Amino acid sequence: MEETIQGFNFPRTTIGWFSYSKQKCGPNTSSVNVPRASARCTGQYGTQKFDTPNVLQCDLTFSNIQENLSSDTSDLLQLASSTQILTSNAETLTADNVTKAIDITNTLLERSSNISEAVAVAALTTVSQLLEASVPDSVAETSLKLTRSLENISQGSDDTSLVAQPNLAVQSVVLTSNDIVGVQFSAQTGLFGNFAADRIRLNANASELVSDDGEATDVQIFIRLSPGVRRRSSGISVGFVLYQNTWFFRSREFRAHLDSRTRIILGNVKGAGRMGVDHVEMVFRPVNVPNTTFYDFACVSWNYTKGEWSTDGCYKFNVSPEAL
Repeated sequence: MEETIQGFNFPRTTIGWFSYSKQKCGPNTSSVNVPRASARCTGQYGTQKFDTPNVLQCDLTFSNIQENLSSDTSDLLQLASSTQILTSNAETLTADNVTKAIDITNTLLERSSNISEAVAVAALTTVSQLLEASVPDSVAETSLKLTRSLENISQGSDDTSLVAQPNLAVQSVVLTSNDIVGVQFSAQTGLFGNFAADRIRLNANASELVSDDGEATDVQIFIRLSPGVRRRSSGISVGFVLYQNTWFFRSREFRAHLDSRTRIILGNVKGAGRMGVDHVEMVFRPVNVPNTTFYDFACVSWNYTKGEWSTDGCYKFNVSPEAL
């Protein structure tokens, strides 16, 4: 099934995701074979509809977008949506394309306090698409800078907000009452391993980590606030960023030797001070690799100062035969 909007044909897609037009840019343009337009599928309770399409100027390049971003009169939504469309075929992107797209997206997200929700969603969708690209080692520093911008944007000012794209999910919540013990974020397995809004759960008043053994949950994280903070927890914001893979976190010491998928979860608390978190618990259910047996695993967190994974303060154990 497909839907026609303003002359563009869009295939149906998951609610919250973007669909790209079947119409492509022509052979005499800079963006040959790139979709002409994008539209986000919105709705609820199974009723789908598409928002107004964003249309690409087929002669627009990543370099043009970078130049226009420096202008105070630039149309940020046009630039953000154009970058999103240009990265929609991730497997065709060159190293230079990826480098420039990361730089553009980071510039947009660094203005998180001054950009609209539509611009932020387009930028986050670009990040999701870049997680399918071949990210060169040369952009490791820029990639990490982008993850810090994602951390900041997860500290949203809305009471609760969620953006879920196939390879990236960002959710934030502002606690509205005192005496909250902690917050739990859970992401269930999608049909093809992708993230979707209806498979993400947030408990903004959790007392402990509750493992969803019967719901095939891939990743869970529970942030327990320290006792002194709980009495004034109202107004504290908690944000989460879930990555499909480790493309933006290039490790020199930890290298996967098998074709396994490693997801990364970021939890962030704003307004509680440096001692505001008592502890953090996480549960992962790794995807089985054919013809292999699970043997060992590491518990690590990313050290931004060293640019490397660290086991400091981290403890591991099996929750069940399938969960770590």
